[in-house]
Amino acid sequence: MRFSIKQTGCGSERIGNLTGFLKSPGAEIETPTTALFTQGGSIVHLTAEVLSQVFSNTKLLWLPLSNSIHLETGVKVQNDGVAKFAGLQGHATCTTLHSLSESTPMGHFELDRVPLWTKNGKKMISADRYMDVMEIFKPDIILAIADGRTSINEGGKRLSKSVERSYTMLKTCVDRCKTSKELQNSSLVGVVVGSGSEKKLDDSISNTLKHVDSLTGIALQGIVDGTEETMDIDSEILNKLLDKVGKAFPKDLVRIFEGHWNPSVVLSAVEQGWDLFDGSYPVKLTNMGVALKLNFDITKDNDTMYLLDMIDERYKEDFTPILGGCECLACRKHTRAYIRHLLNTREMLASVLLSIHNLHHFDQMFCHARQHIASNTFAVFKQHITKQCEMLKDFAPYRYKAQNGPNVQTEKPSSKKKKQRLVSEVKSNNGS
Repeated sequence: MRFSIKQTGCGSERIGNLTGFLKSPGAEIETPTTALFTQGGSIVHLTAEVLSQVFSNTKLLWLPLSNSIHLETGVKVQNDGVAKFAGLQGHATCTTLHSLSESTPMGHFELDRVPLWTKNGKKMISADRYMDVMEIFKPDIILAIADGRTSINEGGKRLSKSVERSYTMLKTCVDRCKTSKELQNSSLVGVVVGSGSEKKLDDSISNTLKHVDSLTGIALQGIVDGTEETMDIDSEILNKLLDKVGKAFPKDLVRIFEGHWNPSVVLSAVEQGWDLFDGSYPVKLTNMGVALKLNFDITKDNDTMYLLDMIDERYKEDFTPILGGCECLACRKHTRAYIRHLLNTREMLASVLLSIHNLHHFDQMFCHARQHIASNTFAVFKQHITKQCEMLKDFAPYRYKAQNGPNVQTEKPSSKKKKQRLVSEVKSNNGS
């Protein structure tokens, strides 16, 4: 995989290209962009067939090992990479140890191993074991294993261990990538940790720079630990972190920022020159029964909430789409009243339709961001979206659901028959 910068804006924001994917040699992914978050190798709530109707072009799949390591045996037998095994061979893959958007129990650490929380419990995993799995999965992008599951308020001793352990594991990842035949077409991304201490952050940056010639990108961890409390960070502090880490590394490295951040934070990171986001935010909204409804037209003021709690009584007889003018499959064929009905009756199709809309609409935000970077009007666009996000503090349903969990069932269909029924219904509604 290769990353190149096509154009820069008035500030640090930039438009880039990801190219050179082994399985899709002609594919090009423009940045800034979001990956598609996966669970068990599949897009959450969507089958591969439905996904092809949502996105016809190559997308980057975000693959946390915490929810996909159980695929190891099957992928090894097939021996053609995790994307092919999951039926998503037309897309590129980016693997990481775990999702920073998932809260996990506290776990002990060892000198050269970190805990990996899976559906079967905790597994202690070393850098060599991690790279063994990478050789089987054959992803396009590998985030180096790191002890990055710390918050910005973490204690000094914990941060010291995090930085030390992450550096030791990074060296192993670099060595394995250089010598492994299976990983010659995979790109390694270094992970910076220790964000809670200026000195420890400097140490982590220095450690990562020692191997910069072997890296295609950098990722920033150590800010959140998966809990909602750690997501409440002062925007000025966060922007300073993003600016400092970004400027410490060569400009030709792709920059990855993880976490289910709202659009305002995402665009602030884009403004600081960050390129790739993990795609967990629209998944979180879908799981809460919430629809994304941003106004992208900078010439029109928006005084309505950019999130819709689709289970609200007000939508009981609302026969308009989630968002007027939206070209996604859900908005073209279904109404708010119908989706509310599906949510209240706990139909799995509710999550399918909400996911289709939220993924499409979140992706459109990045399309508009790239257009504004190209026309040097990104600052105006960012302010326009930020103004909408500032209303979130008055949106009580979102706060309650974020703290207490979703009201909608999010499990995948329990049988092949149910999956086929959902696919058939979506296809028939699309006129296929």
